[in-house]
Amino acid sequence: MSPRLRYLFIATHVPRSGGGGGMVRYAVEMARALAARDDIDLHVLVNGDGDQAFTGLELGGVHHTRGGGQVGAALEGFSGMTTGWRGFDVVHGTKHLLPWRVVGTRVLTVHDMLVLDRPRDFGLAKRALVRTPYLAALRSADLLVCVSRATRRRVVDYLPETAGRTAVVGHATRSALRDQPAAEVPALTDRRFALVVGDPSPRKNLRTVVDAWPGVMARDPDAVLAVVGPSGWGTTDRGVAFDRLVADGHVLPLGHVPDPELRWLYENAATVLCPSIAEGFGLPASEALELGARVISSEDPALAEAAAGRAQVVSGRRPQAWTEAVVAHLSAPPDDGADVDTGSGRDWDQVADETVAAIRQQRGRL
Repeated sequence: MSPRLRYLFIATHVPRSGGGGGMVRYAVEMARALAARDDIDLHVLVNGDGDQAFTGLELGGVHHTRGGGQVGAALEGFSGMTTGWRGFDVVHGTKHLLPWRVVGTRVLTVHDMLVLDRPRDFGLAKRALVRTPYLAALRSADLLVCVSRATRRRVVDYLPETAGRTAVVGHATRSALRDQPAAEVPALTDRRFALVVGDPSPRKNLRTVVDAWPGVMARDPDAVLAVVGPSGWGTTDRGVAFDRLVADGHVLPLGHVPDPELRWLYENAATVLCPSIAEGFGLPASEALELGARVISSEDPALAEAAAGRAQVVSGRRPQAWTEAVVAHLSAPPDDGADVDTGSGRDWDQVADETVAAIRQQRGRL
């Protein structure tokens, strides 16, 4: 049996609720999977009351930052000044940053390179504070765990010297989405709808779908576009007709929805739309396909990788093409034979298995 690893898992971005975007979900799911392993003595570093997100896990310890707020915690983590960080075999950063004053195998999960690729999508503070320490963390990590081959290519494009210390370990569908029964969304009962899941930042490209929707309405007046996700952070772009379409009832913004409702939406949508032009992994496409949905996707490399040939691909810059594709899916008969296979899909135990295997392999090389 492999020796037990004393493992510090940095989750300072995780709020008390444990809810949020892809990076938060990754940290919560990975912590659960790592904590269940006999070969890992898991310690979690949190900010504020973030420890509540990990209640019930068998942890070796919970450590708190001294910095105030997420920025303070991030800067403190980067400087490595937090007490109690010594004596770990592995220090694993899960969002952009790694402390540099620590001993142990330094692991960084790379979700995307958007801070470098698309800095104007982010607020001024994040642009100013994250770019330099992110590049430093990428350069100094002993192992970069990339969530897709597409993300690995972007890392190596920026930093060719990292090629020999990267591993690709993809996401899994969140556990609650797989395990909980679907809960109906009353506002969409017995209605034909297309679904978009994501925030309204420019890279998510909601604008293209909204620009396409009047053409959809002209041919299917009863069709609804359901939009799941936060109202926005940083720069947003919903398209010029968004507010009017909402007022007229043709677009239904749902905000955040619980996982049982999201599962129902995936399973009952005529089609799931993934128009993003820059992704690190493409989780909505992966989740939708696992739950048997039909998917229309842009040509983004990460989305193409997540869909693995199972989605219809449409240019992210051509609203008319999206109109035609959506109308075709809305008019198609329900696919009662769609494969809903939540029993054999990839799970977070597999993600943890592959991550730990990559870490042990890299430790053997150091």
